[in-house]
Amino acid sequence: MPPLNRVLAAVTALSTLISPAVAEDWSRFRGPNGSGVAASTGLPVEFGPDKNLAWSVEIPFARSSPVFAGDRIFLTAIKTDQFTTLALDRKSGERLWHREIERSRTDEIYKATDSATPSPVTDGSNVYVFFQETGLVSYTANGEKRWELSLGPFRNFYGIAASPVLVGDTLLLLCDQAMGSYLLAVDKNTGKELWRQNRPARLESYTTPILYPNTTSPRQILVSGTMWVDAYDIGTGESAWTLDGVGSGPISSPVLAGNILFVNAPDHAAEPPPSFAELAKEHDSDGDGRLTRAEVGESWMVNHFGFLDVDGDGSLSPEDWSTISGAMVNDNWGLFAIRISDTGGDPQVLWHYQQSVPYIPSPLVYDGVFYMVKDGIVSSLDPQTGELYKRGRLLKGSPEVYASPVAADSKVYIATLDGQVAVLEAGPDWEVLAMNDLGEEIHASPAIVDGHLYIRTRDKLYDFGGQEE
Repeated sequence: MPPLNRVLAAVTALSTLISPAVAEDWSRFRGPNGSGVAASTGLPVEFGPDKNLAWSVEIPFARSSPVFAGDRIFLTAIKTDQFTTLALDRKSGERLWHREIERSRTDEIYKATDSATPSPVTDGSNVYVFFQETGLVSYTANGEKRWELSLGPFRNFYGIAASPVLVGDTLLLLCDQAMGSYLLAVDKNTGKELWRQNRPARLESYTTPILYPNTTSPRQILVSGTMWVDAYDIGTGESAWTLDGVGSGPISSPVLAGNILFVNAPDHAAEPPPSFAELAKEHDSDGDGRLTRAEVGESWMVNHFGFLDVDGDGSLSPEDWSTISGAMVNDNWGLFAIRISDTGGDPQVLWHYQQSVPYIPSPLVYDGVFYMVKDGIVSSLDPQTGELYKRGRLLKGSPEVYASPVAADSKVYIATLDGQVAVLEAGPDWEVLAMNDLGEEIHASPAIVDGHLYIRTRDKLYDFGGQEE
Protein backbone atom coordinates (compact mmCIF):
# COMPACT_ATOMS: atom_id res chain seq x y z
CA MET A 1 0.00 0.00 0.00
CA PRO A 2 1.43 3.45 -0.88
CA PRO A 3 2.60 5.49 2.16
CA LEU A 4 -0.15 8.12 1.84
CA ASN A 5 -2.86 5.50 1.61
CA ARG A 6 -1.39 3.69 4.60
CA VAL A 7 -1.47 6.74 6.84
CA LEU A 8 -4.97 7.68 5.66
CA ALA A 9 -6.13 4.19 6.53
CA ALA A 10 -4.51 4.47 9.94
CA VAL A 11 -6.11 7.85 10.59
CA THR A 12 -9.51 6.52 9.55
CA ALA A 13 -9.16 3.46 11.76
CA LEU A 14 -8.13 5.56 14.74
CA SER A 15 -10.59 8.39 14.19
CA THR A 16 -13.13 6.83 16.53
CA LEU A 17 -10.44 6.17 19.14
CA ILE A 18 -8.38 9.31 19.50
CA SER A 19 -9.87 12.21 21.39
CA PRO A 20 -8.39 15.54 20.30
CA ALA A 21 -5.76 17.16 22.49
CA VAL A 22 -7.01 19.90 24.75
CA ALA A 23 -5.94 23.05 22.89
CA GLU A 24 -2.98 24.84 24.43
CA ASP A 25 -3.05 22.80 27.64
CA TRP A 26 0.48 22.10 28.85
CA SER A 27 -0.15 21.85 32.56
CA ARG A 28 1.76 18.63 33.24
CA PHE A 29 4.71 16.61 31.96
CA ARG A 30 4.31 16.29 28.17
CA GLY A 31 1.11 18.29 28.00
CA PRO A 32 -2.42 16.91 27.52
CA ASN A 33 -2.54 13.56 29.34
CA GLY A 34 1.18 13.12 28.71
CA SER A 35 0.61 12.83 24.97
CA GLY A 36 3.24 15.33 23.82
CA VAL A 37 0.74 16.67 21.28
CA ALA A 38 -0.57 20.26 21.01
CA ALA A 39 -3.09 22.01 18.73
CA SER A 40 -0.77 24.94 17.93
CA THR A 41 0.03 26.18 14.44
CA GLY A 42 2.63 28.54 13.06
CA LEU A 43 5.55 26.81 14.76
CA PRO A 44 9.08 27.45 13.46
CA VAL A 45 11.19 25.01 11.48
CA GLU A 46 14.46 26.87 11.89
CA PHE A 47 15.33 28.59 15.16
CA GLY A 48 18.19 29.46 17.44
CA PRO A 49 19.64 32.27 19.57
CA ASP A 50 19.41 34.65 16.62
CA LYS A 51 16.44 33.29 14.66
CA ASN A 52 12.72 33.10 15.47
CA LEU A 53 13.53 33.85 19.09
CA ALA A 54 10.88 35.54 21.23
CA TRP A 55 13.11 35.52 24.33
CA SER A 56 15.60 33.48 26.31
CA VAL A 57 16.48 33.63 30.01
CA GLU A 58 19.10 32.04 32.18
CA ILE A 59 17.74 29.57 34.73
CA PRO A 60 19.35 27.17 37.19
CA PHE A 61 19.84 23.56 36.13
CA ALA A 62 17.33 20.74 36.38
CA ARG A 63 16.14 17.88 34.23
CA SER A 64 12.45 18.69 34.74
CA SER A 65 10.26 20.19 32.02
CA PRO A 66 8.27 23.47 32.16
CA VAL A 67 4.50 23.63 32.63
CA PHE A 68 2.09 26.50 31.91
CA ALA A 69 -0.87 28.23 33.58
CA GLY A 70 -2.28 31.40 32.03
CA ASP A 71 0.52 33.96 31.94
CA ARG A 72 2.81 31.83 34.13
CA ILE A 73 5.54 29.31 33.38
CA PHE A 74 6.48 27.04 36.28
CA LEU A 75 9.81 25.22 36.57
CA THR A 76 11.89 23.48 39.20
CA ALA A 77 15.65 23.54 39.73
CA ILE A 78 18.29 22.14 42.04
CA LYS A 79 21.20 23.56 44.00
CA THR A 80 23.52 21.73 46.38
CA ASP A 81 21.27 21.82 49.43
CA GLN A 82 18.15 23.49 48.09
CA PHE A 83 15.34 22.84 45.64
CA THR A 84 13.85 25.78 43.78
CA THR A 85 10.44 26.43 42.23
CA LEU A 86 10.33 29.32 39.76
CA ALA A 87 7.55 31.27 38.05
CA LEU A 88 8.29 33.18 34.84
CA ASP A 89 6.19 35.56 32.78
CA ARG A 90 5.20 33.87 29.52
CA LYS A 91 5.43 37.02 27.40
CA SER A 92 8.89 38.13 28.50
CA GLY A 93 10.53 35.30 30.42
CA GLU A 94 10.94 37.66 33.36
CA ARG A 95 11.34 35.87 36.69
CA LEU A 96 8.25 36.67 38.77
CA TRP A 97 9.28 34.73 41.86
CA HIS A 98 11.31 31.82 43.10
CA ARG A 99 10.95 29.80 46.27
CA GLU A 100 13.53 27.53 47.84
CA ILE A 101 13.09 24.58 50.14
CA GLU A 102 15.88 22.92 52.08
CA ARG A 103 16.91 19.36 51.38
CA SER A 104 15.54 17.37 54.32
CA ARG A 105 17.88 14.40 53.83
CA THR A 106 20.38 13.01 51.34
CA ASP A 107 19.26 9.87 49.54
CA GLU A 108 21.73 7.77 47.60
CA ILE A 109 20.92 8.73 44.00
CA TYR A 110 22.90 7.92 40.86
CA LYS A 111 25.17 10.73 39.68
CA ALA A 112 23.42 11.07 36.30
CA THR A 113 20.10 12.06 37.86
CA ASP A 114 18.85 14.08 40.84
CA SER A 115 15.89 14.88 43.06
CA ALA A 116 14.56 17.61 40.73
CA THR A 117 13.86 15.35 37.74
CA PRO A 118 10.04 15.26 38.16
CA SER A 119 8.19 18.08 36.38
CA PRO A 120 5.61 20.28 38.15
CA VAL A 121 1.88 20.15 37.54
CA THR A 122 -0.57 23.06 37.71
CA ASP A 123 -4.35 23.42 38.02
CA GLY A 124 -4.25 26.70 36.09
CA SER A 125 -3.42 28.76 39.16
CA ASN A 126 -1.56 26.84 41.85
CA VAL A 127 1.54 24.76 41.19
CA TYR A 128 2.50 21.40 42.71
CA VAL A 129 6.08 20.12 42.81
CA PHE A 130 7.78 16.96 44.05
CA PHE A 131 11.38 16.51 45.15
CA GLN A 132 12.51 13.04 46.23
CA GLU A 133 14.54 14.35 49.17
CA THR A 134 11.73 16.50 50.59
CA GLY A 135 8.26 15.57 49.31
CA LEU A 136 5.30 17.40 47.78
CA VAL A 137 4.92 21.18 47.96
CA SER A 138 2.20 23.49 46.63
CA TYR A 139 2.45 27.23 45.89
CA THR A 140 -0.07 29.80 44.72
CA ALA A 141 0.39 31.60 41.41
CA ASN A 142 2.07 34.38 43.41
CA GLY A 143 4.48 32.08 45.20
CA GLU A 144 2.80 31.71 48.59
CA LYS A 145 3.31 28.28 50.09
CA ARG A 146 -0.06 26.55 50.48
CA TRP A 147 1.12 23.29 52.06
CA GLU A 148 4.00 20.85 52.26
CA LEU A 149 3.87 17.06 52.66
CA SER A 150 7.05 15.26 53.69
CA LEU A 151 7.55 11.89 51.97
CA GLY A 152 10.20 9.20 52.04
CA PRO A 153 12.90 8.26 52.52
CA PHE A 154 12.83 6.33 49.26
CA ARG A 155 15.01 3.51 47.97
CA ASN A 156 15.22 4.29 44.28
CA PHE A 157 18.88 4.56 43.33
CA TYR A 158 18.22 6.09 39.91
CA GLY A 159 15.77 8.59 41.38
CA ILE A 160 12.01 8.76 41.50
CA ALA A 161 11.29 10.43 38.17
CA ALA A 162 7.49 10.24 38.10
CA SER A 163 5.85 13.67 37.89
CA PRO A 164 2.69 14.40 39.88
CA VAL A 165 -0.65 14.23 38.06
CA LEU A 166 -3.85 16.19 38.81
CA VAL A 167 -7.42 14.89 38.53
CA GLY A 168 -9.93 17.46 39.76
CA ASP A 169 -9.10 18.04 43.43
CA THR A 170 -6.90 14.95 43.65
CA LEU A 171 -3.11 15.01 43.26
CA LEU A 172 -1.57 11.65 42.37
CA LEU A 173 2.06 10.58 42.70
CA LEU A 174 3.69 7.27 41.76
CA CYS A 175 6.38 6.18 44.24
CA ASP A 176 7.94 3.02 42.83
CA GLN A 177 11.12 1.87 44.58
CA ALA A 178 13.24 -1.17 45.47
CA MET A 179 10.98 -2.03 48.41
CA GLY A 180 7.59 -0.61 49.40
CA SER A 181 6.27 0.85 46.13
CA TYR A 182 2.95 2.70 46.28
CA LEU A 183 0.60 5.09 44.47
CA LEU A 184 -0.39 8.11 46.55
CA ALA A 185 -3.45 10.37 46.33
CA VAL A 186 -3.67 13.63 48.29
CA ASP A 187 -6.15 16.50 48.46
CA LYS A 188 -4.72 19.23 46.25
CA ASN A 189 -6.14 21.94 48.53
CA THR A 190 -4.78 20.68 51.84
CA GLY A 191 -2.03 18.16 51.06
CA LYS A 192 -3.79 15.57 53.24
CA GLU A 193 -3.54 11.96 52.16
CA LEU A 194 -6.74 10.58 50.58
CA TRP A 195 -5.54 7.06 49.92
CA ARG A 196 -2.37 5.05 49.41
CA GLN A 197 -2.35 1.95 47.23
CA ASN A 198 0.56 -0.39 47.94
CA ARG A 199 2.14 -2.00 44.88
CA PRO A 200 3.54 -5.39 45.98
CA ALA A 201 6.32 -6.85 43.82
CA ARG A 202 6.53 -3.64 41.76
CA LEU A 203 10.19 -2.63 41.84
CA GLU A 204 11.73 0.60 40.58
CA SER A 205 10.14 2.34 37.61
CA TYR A 206 10.51 5.91 36.34
CA THR A 207 7.30 6.65 34.47
CA THR A 208 4.56 9.26 34.86
CA PRO A 209 1.01 7.83 34.87
CA ILE A 210 -1.79 8.89 32.53
CA LEU A 211 -5.59 9.03 32.81
CA TYR A 212 -8.22 6.79 31.22
CA PRO A 213 -10.37 7.10 29.19
CA ASN A 214 -9.49 10.81 28.88
CA THR A 215 -8.87 13.95 30.92
CA THR A 216 -12.46 15.16 30.59
CA SER A 217 -14.11 12.24 32.39
CA PRO A 218 -11.29 10.16 33.86
CA ARG A 219 -12.13 6.99 35.77
CA GLN A 220 -8.77 5.31 36.12
CA ILE A 221 -5.09 6.12 36.36
CA LEU A 222 -2.82 3.89 34.25
CA VAL A 223 0.63 3.01 35.58
CA SER A 224 3.48 1.41 33.63
CA GLY A 225 5.76 -0.32 36.14
CA THR A 226 8.23 -3.16 36.43
CA MET A 227 6.69 -6.32 34.97
CA TRP A 228 3.11 -5.01 35.28
CA VAL A 229 0.76 -2.42 33.84
CA ASP A 230 -1.88 -1.46 36.39
CA ALA A 231 -5.12 0.50 36.30
CA TYR A 232 -6.45 2.01 39.54
CA ASP A 233 -9.76 3.64 40.39
CA ILE A 234 -9.10 7.35 40.85
CA GLY A 235 -11.56 7.76 43.69
CA THR A 236 -10.51 4.80 45.83
CA GLY A 237 -7.17 3.53 44.57
CA GLU A 238 -8.61 0.04 44.14
CA SER A 239 -7.19 -2.07 41.32
CA ALA A 240 -9.34 -2.02 38.18
CA TRP A 241 -7.16 -4.41 36.18
CA THR A 242 -3.57 -5.57 35.85
CA LEU A 243 -1.47 -7.00 33.02
CA ASP A 244 1.85 -8.75 33.65
CA GLY A 245 4.78 -9.77 31.48
CA VAL A 246 5.61 -6.32 30.07
CA GLY A 247 9.28 -5.81 30.93
CA SER A 248 11.12 -4.21 33.83
CA GLY A 249 12.43 -0.82 34.88
CA PRO A 250 10.44 1.29 32.39
CA ILE A 251 11.62 4.88 31.94
CA SER A 252 9.48 5.86 28.97
CA SER A 253 6.07 7.03 30.15
CA PRO A 254 2.92 5.42 28.73
CA VAL A 255 0.94 7.01 25.90
CA LEU A 256 -2.75 6.53 25.16
CA ALA A 257 -4.52 6.73 21.80
CA GLY A 258 -8.19 6.13 22.46
CA ASN A 259 -8.33 2.69 24.04
CA ILE A 260 -4.89 1.63 22.80
CA LEU A 261 -2.17 2.00 25.43
CA PHE A 262 1.52 2.03 24.50
CA VAL A 263 4.12 1.08 27.10
CA ASN A 264 7.82 0.42 26.69
CA ALA A 265 10.50 -1.22 28.81
CA PRO A 266 14.09 -1.30 27.50
CA ASP A 267 16.42 -4.28 27.26
CA HIS A 268 18.48 -3.94 30.44
CA ALA A 269 20.75 -6.92 29.83
CA ALA A 270 21.69 -7.66 26.25
CA GLU A 271 24.03 -10.39 27.51
CA PRO A 272 23.26 -12.79 30.38
CA PRO A 273 24.92 -11.51 33.56
CA PRO A 274 27.38 -13.69 35.48
CA SER A 275 26.08 -15.85 38.29
CA PHE A 276 26.50 -14.72 41.88
CA ALA A 277 29.00 -17.53 42.37
CA GLU A 278 31.15 -16.05 39.60
CA LEU A 279 30.97 -12.59 41.18
CA ALA A 280 31.83 -13.98 44.59
CA LYS A 281 34.79 -15.92 43.23
CA GLU A 282 36.27 -12.67 41.92
CA HIS A 283 35.28 -10.21 44.65
CA ASP A 284 34.34 -11.96 47.93
CA SER A 285 37.69 -11.49 49.68
CA ASP A 286 36.49 -12.52 53.15
CA GLY A 287 34.51 -15.53 51.92
CA ASP A 288 31.29 -14.65 53.76
CA GLY A 289 29.05 -15.11 50.72
CA ARG A 290 28.23 -11.42 50.44
CA LEU A 291 29.85 -8.53 48.58
CA THR A 292 30.46 -5.13 50.16
CA ARG A 293 31.04 -1.87 48.32
CA ALA A 294 34.73 -2.09 49.24
CA GLU A 295 35.02 -5.63 47.89
CA VAL A 296 33.65 -4.79 44.44
CA GLY A 297 36.43 -2.18 44.25
CA GLU A 298 36.86 -0.58 40.85
CA SER A 299 34.43 -2.84 38.98
CA TRP A 300 31.30 -1.56 37.24
CA MET A 301 29.31 -2.56 40.33
CA VAL A 302 30.69 0.19 42.54
CA ASN A 303 28.85 2.98 40.67
CA HIS A 304 25.57 1.06 40.79
CA PHE A 305 25.87 -0.50 44.23
CA GLY A 306 22.87 1.38 45.60
CA PHE A 307 20.72 -0.34 42.96
CA LEU A 308 22.22 -3.82 43.39
CA ASP A 309 21.79 -3.74 47.17
CA VAL A 310 18.05 -4.29 46.98
CA ASP A 311 17.38 -4.62 50.72
CA GLY A 312 19.66 -1.71 51.63
CA ASP A 313 21.70 -3.60 54.23
CA GLY A 314 25.05 -2.45 52.83
CA SER A 315 25.99 -5.66 51.05
CA LEU A 316 25.11 -7.56 47.89
CA SER A 317 23.67 -10.97 48.71
CA PRO A 318 22.65 -13.92 46.51
CA GLU A 319 19.03 -12.91 47.20
CA ASP A 320 19.70 -9.35 46.00
CA TRP A 321 21.34 -10.65 42.84
CA SER A 322 18.46 -13.07 42.19
CA THR A 323 15.92 -10.24 42.48
CA ILE A 324 17.91 -8.00 40.12
CA SER A 325 18.56 -10.75 37.59
CA GLY A 326 14.95 -11.89 37.62
CA ALA A 327 13.69 -8.40 36.90
CA MET A 328 16.28 -7.32 34.37
CA VAL A 329 16.92 -10.51 32.42
CA ASN A 330 13.75 -11.48 30.56
CA ASP A 331 12.41 -11.60 27.04
CA ASN A 332 9.46 -9.31 27.73
CA TRP A 333 11.28 -6.04 27.09
CA GLY A 334 10.24 -3.77 24.24
CA LEU A 335 7.20 -1.87 23.10
CA PHE A 336 3.69 -3.18 23.78
CA ALA A 337 0.42 -1.98 22.25
CA ILE A 338 -2.40 -2.92 24.62
CA ARG A 339 -6.11 -2.67 23.89
CA ILE A 340 -8.16 -1.64 26.93
CA SER A 341 -11.72 -2.95 27.09
CA ASP A 342 -14.47 -0.36 27.54
CA THR A 343 -16.73 -3.07 28.95
CA GLY A 344 -14.49 -4.11 31.81
CA GLY A 345 -12.88 -7.11 30.15
CA ASP A 346 -9.21 -7.99 30.42
CA PRO A 347 -6.74 -5.85 28.44
CA GLN A 348 -5.14 -7.55 25.45
CA VAL A 349 -1.73 -7.15 23.85
CA LEU A 350 -2.26 -6.22 20.20
CA TRP A 351 1.39 -6.32 19.19
CA HIS A 352 4.90 -6.38 20.62
CA TYR A 353 7.96 -4.74 19.02
CA GLN A 354 11.67 -5.03 19.92
CA GLN A 355 13.67 -3.10 17.34
CA SER A 356 15.28 0.25 18.15
CA VAL A 357 12.96 0.85 21.11
CA PRO A 358 13.76 3.82 23.36
CA TYR A 359 15.63 3.59 26.62
CA ILE A 360 14.48 6.94 28.07
CA PRO A 361 12.28 9.02 25.68
CA SER A 362 8.54 8.44 25.73
CA PRO A 363 6.84 7.63 22.42
CA LEU A 364 4.38 9.76 20.50
CA VAL A 365 1.18 9.14 18.55
CA TYR A 366 0.37 12.00 16.18
CA ASP A 367 -2.08 12.13 13.27
CA GLY A 368 -2.41 8.36 13.15
CA VAL A 369 1.32 7.59 13.23
CA PHE A 370 3.36 6.18 16.13
CA TYR A 371 6.86 7.62 16.64
CA MET A 372 9.75 6.63 18.87
CA VAL A 373 13.43 7.59 19.03
CA LYS A 374 16.51 5.80 20.30
CA ASP A 375 20.01 7.28 20.02
CA GLY A 376 19.04 9.45 17.06
CA ILE A 377 17.22 6.62 15.27
CA VAL A 378 13.57 7.46 14.59
CA SER A 379 10.98 4.79 13.85
CA SER A 380 7.42 5.37 12.64
CA LEU A 381 4.87 2.58 12.92
CA ASP A 382 1.20 1.84 12.32
CA PRO A 383 -0.24 2.17 15.84
CA GLN A 384 -2.87 -0.53 15.26
CA THR A 385 -0.67 -3.23 13.77
CA GLY A 386 2.93 -2.35 14.62
CA GLU A 387 3.88 -2.37 10.93
CA LEU A 388 7.07 -0.40 10.39
CA TYR A 389 6.65 2.58 8.08
CA LYS A 390 10.17 3.99 8.26
CA ARG A 391 13.34 3.85 10.34
CA GLY A 392 16.11 6.37 9.83
CA ARG A 393 18.68 8.62 11.49
CA LEU A 394 18.29 12.24 12.45
CA LEU A 395 21.91 12.90 11.49
CA LYS A 396 25.21 11.04 11.23
CA GLY A 397 26.27 9.22 14.35
CA SER A 398 24.07 8.18 17.24
CA PRO A 399 23.36 11.18 19.46
CA GLU A 400 21.81 10.32 22.79
CA VAL A 401 18.21 11.43 23.28
CA TYR A 402 16.80 11.86 26.79
CA ALA A 403 14.00 14.35 26.02
CA SER A 404 10.71 12.97 24.71
CA PRO A 405 9.45 14.06 21.26
CA VAL A 406 6.54 16.49 20.97
CA ALA A 407 4.34 17.37 17.99
CA ALA A 408 2.04 20.01 16.53
CA ASP A 409 1.50 21.89 13.27
CA SER A 410 2.39 18.78 11.19
CA LYS A 411 5.85 18.77 12.79
CA VAL A 412 7.63 16.53 15.28
CA TYR A 413 10.34 18.05 17.49
CA ILE A 414 13.14 15.87 18.90
CA ALA A 415 15.89 17.29 21.12
CA THR A 416 19.19 15.46 21.55
CA LEU A 417 21.34 15.48 24.67
CA ASP A 418 24.08 17.46 22.90
CA GLY A 419 21.73 20.37 22.12
CA GLN A 420 20.51 19.60 18.60
CA VAL A 421 16.78 19.95 17.95
CA ALA A 422 15.46 18.06 14.93
CA VAL A 423 12.28 19.18 13.19
CA LEU A 424 10.53 16.44 11.25
CA GLU A 425 7.79 16.73 8.69
CA ALA A 426 5.22 14.47 10.32
CA GLY A 427 3.99 11.41 8.47
CA PRO A 428 4.69 7.71 8.07
CA ASP A 429 7.61 8.55 5.76
CA TRP A 430 8.78 11.49 7.89
CA GLU A 431 11.60 13.69 6.70
CA VAL A 432 14.08 15.87 8.60
CA LEU A 433 13.29 19.50 7.75
CA ALA A 434 15.99 21.10 9.90
CA MET A 435 18.56 20.53 12.64
CA ASN A 436 18.86 23.46 15.05
CA ASP A 437 21.86 23.74 17.35
CA LEU A 438 21.30 25.36 20.76
CA GLY A 439 24.79 24.53 21.97
CA GLU A 440 23.85 23.14 25.40
CA GLU A 441 22.71 19.84 26.82
CA ILE A 442 18.96 19.18 26.63
CA HIS A 443 17.48 16.84 29.22
CA ALA A 444 13.98 18.31 29.45
CA SER A 445 11.17 17.58 27.01
CA PRO A 446 10.06 20.62 24.96
CA ALA A 447 6.65 22.24 25.44
CA ILE A 448 4.25 23.73 22.87
CA VAL A 449 1.74 26.39 23.87
CA ASP A 450 -0.17 28.98 21.79
CA GLY A 451 2.08 28.75 18.75
CA HIS A 452 5.29 28.92 20.79
CA LEU A 453 7.95 26.25 21.23
CA TYR A 454 9.67 26.26 24.63
CA ILE A 455 12.98 24.45 25.07
CA ARG A 456 14.93 24.11 28.29
CA THR A 457 18.67 23.61 27.92
CA ARG A 458 21.14 23.15 30.74
CA ASP A 459 21.26 26.84 31.65
CA LYS A 460 18.49 28.56 29.67
CA LEU A 461 14.83 28.53 28.74
CA TYR A 462 14.07 29.53 25.14
CA ASP A 463 10.79 30.75 23.67
CA PHE A 464 10.70 30.33 19.89
CA GLY A 465 7.43 31.91 18.95
CA GLY A 466 4.92 32.72 16.30
CA GLN A 467 5.18 32.57 12.55
CA GLU A 468 8.62 32.19 11.05
CA GLU A 469 10.41 35.24 9.73
